[in-house]
Amino acid sequence: MMKSSNKKIPPKPKKPDDSECCNRGCENCVFVYYERALKKWEQKVKRLKLKGSD
Repeated sequence: MMKSSNKKIPPKPKKPDDSECCNRGCENCVFVYYERALKKWEQKVKRLKLKGSD
C-alpha cells in the first residue's frame, strides 16, 4: 500500500471475453483496445508506486 500518496491504484482493465472478438482481424479489435489500456494502466501504477515511495 502507498504511504505518502493520496492517489489510489485504478482498477485493472478487464480482459474481453473471447466471444467479444469477431476473429476478422479488425484494426479496432477489442483485444487491441484492451492491450493499449493495459499498457497505460501498468504505466500509471508504476508512476503511482514510485510517487508513493518518496
